[in-house]
Amino acid sequence: MKINVAAELKLAGKTSSRHFEEEHAPVELGGHRLIFTMPISVDISYAYDGEGFSAQGVLSSELLMNCTKCHSEFRQPFSVEFSERFIKASDDEAEELECYAFSGEVLELDKMVLDLIVLNAPVYGLCKPDCKGLCPQCGCDLNITQCACVPLAEEEEEETPPSPFAQLAALLNIEEEV
Repeated sequence: MKINVAAELKLAGKTSSRHFEEEHAPVELGGHRLIFTMPISVDISYAYDGEGFSAQGVLSSELLMNCTKCHSEFRQPFSVEFSERFIKASDDEAEELECYAFSGEVLELDKMVLDLIVLNAPVYGLCKPDCKGLCPQCGCDLNITQCACVPLAEEEEEETPPSPFAQLAALLNIEEEV
């Protein structure tokens, strides 16, 4: 994604806007793969102030994800507002100033877009807020079917050994009676 800013360089203070939509390859992130199910959309407004460009806007798309609890695939909308700065400098100088570099009459947005995705995209998610997940014993999806294991698991929870402090509570009751 590139913006030709020749006109804005001559007219400091002029605000311009652009809209981009572009397909994006999957992004590897911490052992996870972010897969985009629709093009990445960028709505950006930018203005030259005599030293650099201030850019604000919204980046949005949709991700194909696997539910953290039941592992089913679902689509997760993804949107992030941004406010960034582009300066005429080397990449190292711009990085030191926490900005993006530009040269000539073109703003290159690809690094900014990738940074926004990596810093803001959800890596984990639920297919629905009340997802029941998988049975820990047989692995069936509890959102679809109720297995015979779940009641057994609930019974096991009820048969927990008595607390070691139960005898102290009994002693407390004896002292109160005396």
